Amino acid sequence: MTDEKTKSPSLAGGWVAKVLPWLVLLAFLAAVQYWMGWEKVLQPWLAFHWPQLLLALGLMVLSYAVRTWRLVDYFPREIGAHYLTALRLTLLHNLMNNLLPARTGEASFPLLMRRYFIVPYAQSVSALLWFRLLDLHTILCFAIYPLLVVTPFRRFVVPVLVLWMLLPLLLYWLRNRVEVYFAGRDGRMSELAQQAMYGLPDSQLQFFKSWGLTWLNWLVKLGTLIWVLGQFVPNVSTNMLIAGVVGGELTSVLPFHAPAGVGTYEAGVIAPLSGVALLPTATQGAINLHLFVLGSALLGGILGWLLPVSRTTGTDVENVSSGADADA
Repeated sequence: MTDEKTKSPSLAGGWVAKVLPWLVLLAFLAAVQYWMGWEKVLQPWLAFHWPQLLLALGLMVLSYAVRTWRLVDYFPREIGAHYLTALRLTLLHNLMNNLLPARTGEASFPLLMRRYFIVPYAQSVSALLWFRLLDLHTILCFAIYPLLVVTPFRRFVVPVLVLWMLLPLLLYWLRNRVEVYFAGRDGRMSELAQQAMYGLPDSQLQFFKSWGLTWLNWLVKLGTLIWVLGQFVPNVSTNMLIAGVVGGELTSVLPFHAPAGVGTYEAGVIAPLSGVALLPTATQGAINLHLFVLGSALLGGILGWLLPVSRTTGTDVENVSSGADADA
């Protein structure tokens, strides 16, 4: 009897956690229809020229290709010449990451790495943590300038940016001390820190290539999103468009959001724009920008699904692993 009482709250909590995100999604769709009407929200798309839209979608796919390049460079032995398979993995992972609630799509990365390249879960999770640290650092770097330049602290923009850019270098150079500090410590934070340190590249060349490809990826992606947002929210400075795009992208780190990030992504975009644009205009721009992000992820997922999978990938990796075991 006691066991049933102790189990029932956890079961109820699990049910709520599964249903609540979908209720948020439905509430958001209904609220937009009641307040603005979806026909009015989507109307600006009629003014888009197809060549411009296709170019923007192509640039988003290009950013996924750069992200794949970073992955291949990090796992040269495991992936080898199987770039198309790695691109398929990147596109499918990105699709699931955008559509599934609360970033549960991140779990697809180690599963796909295991399926396509026989990479152990611990190794792929550590690599993913390192990639996400680089991504977060780069996105926040884009946020520093527009946020500080509109405040009395604008004179500190350059020193703050320089110090911020030095953080990955300091982390890499001090990685051994960080590993020693967290070794043997309990707790989720300690576990994540140890996994992230394990995911750091082995060589300085690999570190700088990983960092450089991260910047190239986000320059292409953010540049495209800034242009798209500017089509929906005209007469707004580039600084505020950057802040809006970065605000939307940063919502991905939230511990909770609805499927496809509906609601939270829009809130992240609207927050910086609310002071320089009318709320209906900012809301319309945020929704349509999010639709573009989801549409490009869906297009990428379809392309990834159509890409061929190398049949020799698993065999090659198994041969490398068995050879390494024999040498050991």
